[in-house]
Amino acid sequence: MATVNGPATNVDDLRNDLQSLKDDVTRLAGQLSTALASSSEDALGGVRDRFRRVRDNVGDAVHGAGERSRDAVSEFADTVGSTVEDNVRARPFSTVALALGLGFLFGALWRR
Repeated sequence: MATVNGPATNVDDLRNDLQSLKDDVTRLAGQLSTALASSSEDALGGVRDRFRRVRDNVGDAVHGAGERSRDAVSEFADTVGSTVEDNVRARPFSTVALALGLGFLFGALWRR
């Protein structure tokens, strides 16, 4: 009788071990799935944060460059304007003669 109980017990033990193994694999797959989902969300969140920082840095750089360009153009216009005013005040007759000559030149070119 020991032989009858032996194989049946072994088969039942194997079934229990197999079921336990299936449960362990299922639980492990669930844990792995959860870990991957949370790590991918963390990674995605990190990428989003880095993208926002880069976007903000680029925006600040463009804004700064725009302000510097505007200041440079404004300074250039002021310099040219003051130079023209100084020349007109220093040589008023020469300036009028130059303007008159340029007016005739443009008029002649425009007529053709």
